[in-house]
Amino acid sequence: MKRILLLLAIIVSALTFQSAKPADALHFAETGYDFGNISDNHAPIVHEFAFTNVSDEPVAVLSVSTGCGCTRPSYPTEPIKPGKSAKIKITFLPEGQSGQINKDIKVRYRSATARSSKRVTLRLRGHVTPQK
Repeated sequence: MKRILLLLAIIVSALTFQSAKPADALHFAETGYDFGNISDNHAPIVHEFAFTNVSDEPVAVLSVSTGCGCTRPSYPTEPIKPGKSAKIKITFLPEGQSGQINKDIKVRYRSATARSSKRVTLRLRGHVTPQK
């Protein structure tokens, strides 16, 4: 009988600990994109990072920041409802860039009842060759 009670207590503790662990509210289909080799006179590179709200409450994208003005984000300003998808659009301007490109795009979001925001980092990679 004591063994059964002990086993039951361990199972309940494990389930409680597991449910206390916060899950990511947003699931991104991809977190990196490689645009390959381009010249600096190439047209702007546009890529959309698709994501889905996998939580049971609305999630707001609070901010999307990039390291420089050559990488411009566009993102939804309205909260994403549970089960719905949206996209973060990134436009990379290759003019004036050269060499290996590795841009971090930092996304900050928060679900409706969360005490604090969460972050995810997306990456844009490629190589820009200057034209003479």
